[in-house]
Amino acid sequence: MKRRDFLKLTPLAAVPFLPGCSYFRIDPYHPLLRSPVISTVEQEQEIMSRARLEWTDDGRVRVLYTSGTPYEEGYQQGKLLRKEVQDNIGFIYEQGVKKFRFREFFAEVWERMRPFMPQAYIDELHGLAHGARMDLHVLQHAHIFPDFGEWGGKKKLKKVIDQMLAGTLATTCSNFAVNGTSTVDGKHYAVRVLDWGMHRISHLHQYPVFHVSVPNEGIPSCNAAWVGFIGCVSGINSKGITIGEMGYGDNESEKLEGTPMPMMLRDVMKKASNLAEVRKVIEETPPTASYVFLMTDGKTGDSELYVRDPSRFLVFHPNEEIKDKKEHILPIKDTLYGGHYNDRMTALLNELHGKITPEVIMKDIIPKIAMPSNFQNVIYEPAALKVWVNVAKSRSEWAASQPYSFFNFGEGLKKFLAQKTAK
Repeated sequence: MKRRDFLKLTPLAAVPFLPGCSYFRIDPYHPLLRSPVISTVEQEQEIMSRARLEWTDDGRVRVLYTSGTPYEEGYQQGKLLRKEVQDNIGFIYEQGVKKFRFREFFAEVWERMRPFMPQAYIDELHGLAHGARMDLHVLQHAHIFPDFGEWGGKKKLKKVIDQMLAGTLATTCSNFAVNGTSTVDGKHYAVRVLDWGMHRISHLHQYPVFHVSVPNEGIPSCNAAWVGFIGCVSGINSKGITIGEMGYGDNESEKLEGTPMPMMLRDVMKKASNLAEVRKVIEETPPTASYVFLMTDGKTGDSELYVRDPSRFLVFHPNEEIKDKKEHILPIKDTLYGGHYNDRMTALLNELHGKITPEVIMKDIIPKIAMPSNFQNVIYEPAALKVWVNVAKSRSEWAASQPYSFFNFGEGLKKFLAQKTAK
């Protein structure tokens, strides 16, 4: 089928209706039909045949499988979840514009960061925009929020930022990893507590997703994210590498001219099969704001905590004392941790040492270390590629009080790859 015939079958291309004629005028440059890749129905069908959409067993979280080039993966998500992407990302963008008053502000920040973004994610955003039939700039600008929120220069706009976060205390978050003598069964668990407060100003909490990506080039991964958001702040790849991050004050060296943190963490999942490769990705990526990352490797049971900003890169290991600025974190055997309430974490992880299970983490630890802005919690069993996640339910119901959804990433990936091979 030729491109012109393909466009005739697409409702949004049929504008405007010409009086006295028996057909609609077809415009191949319609703003919502601008794909440089897809020109026939058969081509689109082939691309979409390499994606799948499911739910977790409890029916609470979408499971999205995509594969192919970055553009194709973006298009697959956009088309399969078109209505959800439009509502979710469209709403958060408009909320940001209302608070900051000027759309041009986001365009300026995007242009500062654009030269440092990997082309793969630029392509994926294009595919997402085309599949979801959304304005490209809306998706681009929505993806700079995490870094802008941690940028030290935001002090100049503190009043506006406070309004945007609508009463949250901070975006610090907490992370910890336990292994060996710390756990009941000796297994390795990693925990990521996201205190972001986005359930107070967005629809993100209504659209959680486990996005399983199988790229043509790179390592398959599972991004514990939200529909329409391609960046990663929580996730695990098929090599057992897990992701955890937290904001870390306002270092004077912070800037916007760097790679957005969520895109850098996508690169970690796509490129790193061990912690040495994790460090390499982070060290070689131009930084923006000040962050702490806690990464683990399920193959070895190892974990590392990094302090990263434009002026430094520090690395810490389990059983080590962590000292930096005003922070002083005491060592606990077979444990690595840090977060907003460090003293509280020290006491809890000592008290529960040797007793920790996923259930203890859910019921006895996370509710005591999460901030009022708690938006998402993720528990990983890296060696088994298993993940538990929960999200805030409403503006007044934080994530720590919500049930967890379980996803066996390893089994899901195996099944998806088998089905791809069968085709």
